[in-house]
Amino acid sequence: TLFSGIGAIEYAFKRLNISTKIIFASDNDKFCKQSYFANYQIDESRWYNDVHDIDGSKYTNQIDLLVGGSPCQSFSMVGKRKGLNDTRGTLFYEFARIVKESRPKVFIFENVKGLVNHDKGNTFETIKAVFDEIGYSYKYQLLNANNYGIPQHRERIFIVGFRDGAADFQ
Repeated sequence: TLFSGIGAIEYAFKRLNISTKIIFASDNDKFCKQSYFANYQIDESRWYNDVHDIDGSKYTNQIDLLVGGSPCQSFSMVGKRKGLNDTRGTLFYEFARIVKESRPKVFIFENVKGLVNHDKGNTFETIKAVFDEIGYSYKYQLLNANNYGIPQHRERIFIVGFRDGAADFQ
């Protein structure tokens, strides 16, 4: 995972009894790291404090699923909405770089609803163009957590990318 936080996706897999192996994880928050290490089997050599330090080519063809959601403050309706002109907003490019280098079978990129309409949709078009450029087909959908048993209105865009095509994915 990239921008791993305390490991929400890892916990979801665990709850669903889906067997996984963590290849690497990353986050720049030391408290997230402490929580992550307390809850998951990972050693220091597979943890990255800075996404810029990850050499994705080290993991080429070792990853089935790469998951991440770069910081959302740049795109959120409650933020300053500087988008790709904000350092946090440009971290999307690090996600794409690591996808390109590591070549996972599938990736999931998640972010706030505001990413879709930021800069009149131009930011989202840029993101789609980057995924096109690195050779992944993808599908995306805006989902609301309250439609999945979570008692809060929380809309997020999910982009699911496929190295070898996404024809039958819904």
